[in-house]
Amino acid sequence: MKKMLYELYKRREKILILLVGIFFGTIVGIFLAPAKNGITIGSYNGNNSSGKDSEEEFNKDLAMEMGELR
Repeated sequence: MKKMLYELYKRREKILILLVGIFFGTIVGIFLAPAKNGITIGSYNGNNSSGKDSEEEFNKDLAMEMGELR
């Protein structure tokens, strides 16, 4: 069996067959991956503040501090 395998394929053909198998497996894996809801990048640490609310709170705090300084 080994002798037949060595005689049947040259080194370039073996490498080509290996690379085709790897690429085919990668493509099949991408299509069969369980990413059904899309991909999200970030953390779910509970920080749900939006920019508008944060800005209003910052302005209120700044006005209060400026009032205390006067």
